[in-house]
Amino acid sequence: MRILGIHDGHNASACLMEDGQLKYLIQEERVCGEKNKSGFPFKSIELIFREAGIGFSDIDAIGMNGTYMPPPADRKQTLDYYKSLAKGNGFINGSIIKNRLKNIGFIAGPYEKRNREKRLQTLKQLGADPSRVQFIDHHALHAAAAYYGNGDFENDILVLTNDGAGDRLCATVNVFSKGKMQRIAAVHENHSIGILYAIFTFLTGMVPLEHEYKIMGMAPYAHKSGSQKVADEFWKMFEFSEDGLTWKFIPGYSVFGSVNYFREFMFLRRFDYLMAGLQYFTEQFLVQWVKACIKNTGIRKIALSGGTFMNVKADKLIMELDEVEKIFVFPSCGDESNSVGACYYLEAEKNGTRNIRKLEDIYLGISFTNEQVKKAFDQYPFQSKYRITFHENIEKEVARVLADNHVVARFKGREEFGARSLGNRAIIANPNAPGIIKEINEMIKNRDFWMPFASSILDTDFHKYVKSPCKNNPYYMIMTFDTHDAADEIKGGIHPYDRTVRPQLVTRKHNPSYWDLLNEFKKITGIGGILNTSLNLHGLPLVHTPEDAFHVIENSNLGFLAIENYLIEKIK
Repeated sequence: MRILGIHDGHNASACLMEDGQLKYLIQEERVCGEKNKSGFPFKSIELIFREAGIGFSDIDAIGMNGTYMPPPADRKQTLDYYKSLAKGNGFINGSIIKNRLKNIGFIAGPYEKRNREKRLQTLKQLGADPSRVQFIDHHALHAAAAYYGNGDFENDILVLTNDGAGDRLCATVNVFSKGKMQRIAAVHENHSIGILYAIFTFLTGMVPLEHEYKIMGMAPYAHKSGSQKVADEFWKMFEFSEDGLTWKFIPGYSVFGSVNYFREFMFLRRFDYLMAGLQYFTEQFLVQWVKACIKNTGIRKIALSGGTFMNVKADKLIMELDEVEKIFVFPSCGDESNSVGACYYLEAEKNGTRNIRKLEDIYLGISFTNEQVKKAFDQYPFQSKYRITFHENIEKEVARVLADNHVVARFKGREEFGARSLGNRAIIANPNAPGIIKEINEMIKNRDFWMPFASSILDTDFHKYVKSPCKNNPYYMIMTFDTHDAADEIKGGIHPYDRTVRPQLVTRKHNPSYWDLLNEFKKITGIGGILNTSLNLHGLPLVHTPEDAFHVIENSNLGFLAIENYLIEKIK
């Protein structure tokens, strides 16, 4: 059975599943070269079909994310929408309007019907059979991704979803038992802490739905006392239900009518206190909610999804709760993951869990052969001069270059899904090299000074560096951990202020070539991890093709690109 999952909203994506196994998962941003590309994933679907050698006639079921989908919005339109909220026009904004009007009951039904018809017409024009299309509730897909990706179908699992908004909800509480879902609570989007976080991102001069991680990164630098006072003021705006499963703004507050209020709230307050205060509130809020959900259900094994759980600091505190026995956070769990959720949902609906396996890795993009790489190199209009050499053991050669304290771009194997580089489209470096952070930032990344880098760590050395309660498998850089003193060896890849790390546990099973590279590096240096950040220019998505990688090295000060079995060196 072939299933196509489609997310046609913010950070659009498409996923192909065959007989319960994920085959391809592509984000539209990668193919289009536009970060967080919104709208129907035409190019992703075309690419998946080309790689798989199939067409719509070969698809048995199509799952669409959400019963409706707001109009697509690029970065400028997103900023314009938040500006309209500040002007008091949030309910009549032209280009993205009806995403608020749909809340009104007598409008919602006809709007959703027209919306589905329009989306269905798009599929029909591409050759899809309308009878095979199913529109599935947004948060049900978040929950499906978390539960079925977790792969534990023997035990009852508590599945929580939390994001900005989707199908008029911002959060749900679900119990899965033997593959079946029961939703026991939900929170309306008018009370969304995800949207609150986005509003603050906007009011700090950054891009909502994109730069929230920068607020999270600043939090450890701010003084705790001043930041906690800000967090306490946020707490005064909300109240939980008696059972703790849901919450709401208290009378007088509203997330969509709050932009001007929060602008005044922020006036003449220290920016670091505000950013850290919002982060501390979010952490405390989510921890209280999770504890209440566990107490109410008695279920201590949990799975999480939705964009709010991209907050790796909050995930850490949830993981460390005594009440939590096991935790799984779906990797890159924003709306881009709902195409996966659609595949899981329909497979379980048709065939139960018998074909579904635990998510082992997310290297689900496309790959390139050495012949394709060399052809692309020969045809690319380089302006600088380069030396290209072929190496049978490219991992050993790259390890040598890293050990000499050079920064290397790595392009190898299948592209990883999501917001985090997991080694195959990465910029890597010796984490113990003097000045390596400054070098990478000046070379290519242009990151804010307070933002930490991440670490890829060998499974043999993980517990040497990382303090882990062993409640999860940290393959996906989806939460942070405290570190041991030995982590000084990988200091470039840990947060300099609180000594936490956002690690990728690298195993030979999941990525043998990357494991070999780290192992070769360890043989030379004795260090069991490397610094890892995404291979892209500032403001662009991870590279997708060899030409994208060539564009990065041409337009930066990177000196080395390891692409499949070729090492390309810029000649200065």
